[in-house]
Amino acid sequence: MPPANGGNGGSSLPGIYTRDFPPQYRKYDTQFEGQKEVLGWSWWDTALFTSAVTTQLNFFNVARVGATPDVTNMEIVGQLAAPKAFLLRAICVFIKTRPFNTTAAADNAVQTGLFDDIVQLMNTGVLRLTIGNKDYGSWPLWKLLAGGGPHGLMQTGDIDVVAQWANFGLPDNRVVYTLTKPLFIAPQINFNVNLAWAAALTLDAGNPNICVLLDGDLVRPVQ
Repeated sequence: MPPANGGNGGSSLPGIYTRDFPPQYRKYDTQFEGQKEVLGWSWWDTALFTSAVTTQLNFFNVARVGATPDVTNMEIVGQLAAPKAFLLRAICVFIKTRPFNTTAAADNAVQTGLFDDIVQLMNTGVLRLTIGNKDYGSWPLWKLLAGGGPHGLMQTGDIDVVAQWANFGLPDNRVVYTLTKPLFIAPQINFNVNLAWAAALTLDAGNPNICVLLDGDLVRPVQ
């Protein structure tokens, strides 16, 4: 399905973009001439991964009561409020972490800590997207680059301490996974994202918040 034409606030898409109402009501319309606009947009949602316990996390269909804007920007649970619609172009996974100190490992041993935590999460995690009652894709997490976030270099004068910060992918908006075919999410159609791991992971740096971001085009009324 082609994206809508937002150049003049109109739409080239039929069906969900047009609504048949009594013509006498048009003069009272709060939406400008029934038109739609298209703009770049992201939806995001955040969930807590609990070390040694979590094997699945669900996003976009869970109520985040009292959540701050950095946690989620979903307006309602599990769907887009009518008449809004969304053309999904890219999926990103961001692990919210802070710098972390840990003891240096011996030679030829795994260096535990924040960096290793990210590696474990990405090596074995799988993301699944469901729209309506159908699966629309599964991806290993190592493919879904975050495309943003802090970047820096840390060091310490103590030879027995390793100072770490890590996330997945370079902090560059171009370093994201773009869908080969965009997916259109119509108004009031249920959708969700599920992250799953084959077994619970024990993380050295504690319980991180994981954010899933859906990037694409929002279609909404012109007002």
